[in-house]
This record gives sequence, C-alpha cells and structure tokens, in this order.
Amino acid sequence: MTAPSMHLHQVEHRTSARFTLRVPSLTIGPGVTTVLGLNGCGKTTLLRLLATVMAPTAGEVSVGGQVLTDTNLLAVRRRLGYLPQDDSVPRRLTAFDHVDLVAVMRELGPDTRGRRAAVHRALREVQLTDLTGERCGRLSGGQRRRVALAAALVGDAELLVLDEPDAHLDHEQRQRLTDSLRARAGGATIVVATHDEQWARSVADRAIRLADGNLIAT
Repeated sequence: MTAPSMHLHQVEHRTSARFTLRVPSLTIGPGVTTVLGLNGCGKTTLLRLLATVMAPTAGEVSVGGQVLTDTNLLAVRRRLGYLPQDDSVPRRLTAFDHVDLVAVMRELGPDTRGRRAAVHRALREVQLTDLTGERCGRLSGGQRRRVALAAALVGDAELLVLDEPDAHLDHEQRQRLTDSLRARAGGATIVVATHDEQWARSVADRAIRLADGNLIAT
C-alpha cells in the first residue's frame, strides 16, 4: 500500500505579531523530505501543522486527499508518528512505559503481546534496550530524546513527522537513524526538520527550504 501524501493549500499560520508562516502550495509524498532553514524560519511551525498539533490560521491541510477536520483527525493520528522539538517525555514514566503509552494511543497491535513487542523493537532501534525499565527523569537529555524518537517510530507509522531527530545523536546513532529512515522510505511519508545540510543530503529524497516564514525552494 502506498503511503498517503500530505498537502498544504494556501496555508497561513500566525504565531506572533511579527511572524506568519505562509505556504501557498506544498505536496509531500512518500519518501523522506527534509525541511531546512535558519532558526526562526518556520520549520517547527510547519511540522506542527503536518503533525495535526495545531490548525492553520487560514488554508487547508490534507492527508491522503482528505482535508483535516475534527471528524477525521483521530484516524489520521493513529497513522502518524511525531517527534516534537521540545523535551516532553514524562519524567516519572519508564522508557518502556512512555513508548507503550504512545502505542496504546495509536491502537497498535492486535493484542497486548504484539504491541509490547513493537515497543521493544522501537527501543532496540534507538539503542535503549538496556534502559527500558529506567525512569525517564534519570536519563540524560540525549537518552530522553531517543525515547521520544522510539515513540515516534513505534509500529512503523505511515506518516512520520520528525523535528530535529538528529539532535544530540553521536555519529553511530545518526547513521542508525539514517538507515532506519531510508528503510522506511518506500512505505512511509516522512518529513524531517534539521539544521544539518550534510546529513539532510544523505537521508533525503527531496528537500524544501524556508526563510522568514516563506517557502523559497522545493
């Protein structure tokens, strides 16, 4: 099955009196699309719109040809893995429990055993097998980032929206992330925001660039 495309039509989103993201038209299809640009250019705002975290001030966001509305939002979120930029991993949960909670919310697996197996696979993919039972509050910032990444990757989502997934990763971990995203590229629509243009070239099928809230290159 082909992964659904995401499309923005005449989208505007105002985050402050001084900044508005404007995307007249953008379609993101299967494969890996990287979003590049300087700090404050609108990368995170764009990814939050694609991840259904917020709705645009104006215009439409579509997934698989359907405009996002209150009636289909939940169905889209079940198909979507999202890594936010901020450190939002609950400190009291263990690494396993946090990823498992996300898996439950996405209704993954035909049974509990299958879902938990998917959680273990995701944690193994980000090299956290030895820390599955550790509370997130005891982990380093980089380790918590990998827990959040595992939560986005769990269950092989058809849609992946990842805000700076390469942050805090060493060379080996970044290569594993590259391999993981490339392995998914044939069956998922993946959007990745990053500051690292060299890494973006190594992982992307396509790159887009933002400047001052405007789409300047695709």
